[in-house]
Amino acid sequence: MRNHSATAADRRARRVTFLEDPTVHDSTVATALSEDQASGELPTLEVDTVREAEAAAPLSMVVVIELLLKDRPRLNQLLRLEARQRELIPHLLAIALAGFFTYGVVATAILNAQFQQTSYWLKHLPAASWENASIANLTLSYTLGLIAANGICLPSFYFYGLLAGIRTTMLSVTAHALQGMAAGALALVGLLPIYVALALTALVFPQWLGWPLAWTVFGLALPFLAGLWGAINLYQGFVSLADTMPAACRTDRECFLRRLICAWCGCFTFVTPVVIFSLWDAFSGWTG
Repeated sequence: MRNHSATAADRRARRVTFLEDPTVHDSTVATALSEDQASGELPTLEVDTVREAEAAAPLSMVVVIELLLKDRPRLNQLLRLEARQRELIPHLLAIALAGFFTYGVVATAILNAQFQQTSYWLKHLPAASWENASIANLTLSYTLGLIAANGICLPSFYFYGLLAGIRTTMLSVTAHALQGMAAGALALVGLLPIYVALALTALVFPQWLGWPLAWTVFGLALPFLAGLWGAINLYQGFVSLADTMPAACRTDRECFLRRLICAWCGCFTFVTPVVIFSLWDAFSGWTG
């Protein structure tokens, strides 16, 4: 009897853990529910209660980051819920801003350290010197530029979704776009240590890796390389909405949707550098 009570208590603990922490995998709760139903201790209707509790459980910033890194299919499912979209958008935007801000600070430091040692600054590149007011130009340009480019391209993204025939809203499109941006920012933060290690090696041992032009271009292009991971996340999440299309035309429309998403990613790729450089150049003019 004592062992049976302990087993039941363990199953209840697993259900409570799931309700309190939405990152717990569904199989954990499914196992506990099936065991309770088999033992006659849990009504079948409680399964729906647990599912509703999962949909209502609050999401913290840490949970959203874990979903981006470990469980993107589940995040895509949460992005289908309007209430979750309103909750996720601020978290995803904050993750993207934090990642790009971190990159801007690191890239500014590396470029200035390289300039101090080699006196090399890429021709036509606006100012971002740590010796005057232009120190924040690069950070602000990349952080605000990526957000602005996303906003510029967002209406076309919404139009492409409607054109393909999926059931979506502007809020849903915004959430998916920010999901891709947040995923790209996380990838960018992951690549930064590699860039810093290589760039510092080039500064310490210029006879081995002394290519200032190469490291400047690589550093400035790093957000776009990391953005490929964000584009993949965006593609996967938005294509999963194809099941909202009518079944009769889903096959053809899904292929059309894939092409439209690729076209939007290409449009965003061309718009973003223009916006970033325009902002950087404007900031340089204002800071002298």
